[in-house]
Amino acid sequence: MTTERRLTQVLADEADALTAKTAGRPSPPVVLLARARRAFAIAGLVSTVLAEHGVPARDAYDLGDRLAEAACAALDPVVGPELVAAHRADLRRGEAQKIAQLAEFDLTFLTRIGEPVIDDAMVTLLADLSDLLAGVAADERALPEQHRAARFAAAQARELRAHYGGDAGGW
Repeated sequence: MTTERRLTQVLADEADALTAKTAGRPSPPVVLLARARRAFAIAGLVSTVLAEHGVPARDAYDLGDRLAEAACAALDPVVGPELVAAHRADLRRGEAQKIAQLAEFDLTFLTRIGEPVIDDAMVTLLADLSDLLAGVAADERALPEQHRAARFAAAQARELRAHYGGDAGGW
């Protein structure tokens, strides 16, 4: 990941990865939840960077981080540490720092004041995340604890999406 790559592209790639098939077949619910966990980790990180560096500063970006953290906390016991690690859902190995640098770079050099490019990309990611989680919540293959975690995380995704401006919401 270099600074030539925009944060918006990272967010778009993450949205695409949410519904990727496993060996040409639909992914099991637990794998989808691991992907959702990763998307929440990224959304929380982006919200943190926006809270620290966004102009105009919006206190509600802190809320975005808290919503994402709550969703991750609900998904962690259902997904388990092995799948969290396998899907890089914990953003280890320097990945969090690289994504934060992209966000800071975009905010500093590429995004004009008042331009909602990052917010728009977050709305898209969060809409796809909401759809994915609604699908897991309705999936007959999912275990009861997966259904519960998916429903809770879907509510967090919907609220976070609304705060980023989805469905005419906004900070």
